[in-house]
Amino acid sequence: MIELRHLTYFRTVAETLHFGRAAELLHISQPPLTRQIAALEKELGAQLFDRSKRAIQLTPAGKYFYRDTTEIFKALERAKRNAASSSTGKSGALRVGFMMSSAYNILPSVTRHYSAAYPEVDMRLTEYVPNLLATDIEDEKVDVGVMYRPEDCTRLDSHTIYAEPLLAVLPRDHRLAGQAAISVAQLADDPFISIPRPIAPVVFDIIVSHCRANGFRPTIRLEANLQQTIVNLVGEGLGVALVPTSMQAMHLDTTVFKPLINAPMVEVAVIWNRENSNPCIRTFADTAVEVWRKLRPLAS
Repeated sequence: MIELRHLTYFRTVAETLHFGRAAELLHISQPPLTRQIAALEKELGAQLFDRSKRAIQLTPAGKYFYRDTTEIFKALERAKRNAASSSTGKSGALRVGFMMSSAYNILPSVTRHYSAAYPEVDMRLTEYVPNLLATDIEDEKVDVGVMYRPEDCTRLDSHTIYAEPLLAVLPRDHRLAGQAAISVAQLADDPFISIPRPIAPVVFDIIVSHCRANGFRPTIRLEANLQQTIVNLVGEGLGVALVPTSMQAMHLDTTVFKPLINAPMVEVAVIWNRENSNPCIRTFADTAVEVWRKLRPLAS
């Protein structure tokens, strides 16, 4: 029967390609290690190492076995991490993905409050574009995301944190720059800069639907994956855009942000895979909602 120690022995030899060095790392003598590898090969019915040359090498079977055992050890680490997290989610590890606009709004406050409340949780944050974040949450490469709600939530659960209006971002010398608020219909003849639909379909569809409801379909001249890039491109005079209100925190000298009349809203939510049993997800989601309740009077 193959035991976990056999896999550890194999992987150590595979990574060092030297039985003597591997034995030292494993704190055992070389003869027992050699016998264990031979027994593993017999159990598998495949030769894992080519010993015909002075330096050993992995055989094709050995390379496949190493790749597959990598997945086994990843699953083991995930199980250990989830076991370490108590049922209340006060310890363990949490992988958080976020989109750029949340970094200008709620994310800094949430991470500060969460780290203070749960200092024993190893929280790691990574910036994503929305569609890739949803995919990695589904694959459990990320535990939880702060993002726009994805189109397909078949395997996902969510908790809406807040909804924010879209606003127009214009070059500072734009003809409408002096107005307090504008209708999107006034931008019908302007080229638009937009996030591509495959990156954030919900936001793209809200923008196009709002324009159509006001009598036109926007002419999209440029597409950019990040809202920050979109605002910068507007500042270069390449077009106009509709972006989440939180993006006005960029404070560029080359752009102006204008409230939209009857502005459409976009929801930002905490998203996670419902099959992910990491208890830290719930404590993070609860913290996000609590923080927004405190921030809402300041944001309104």
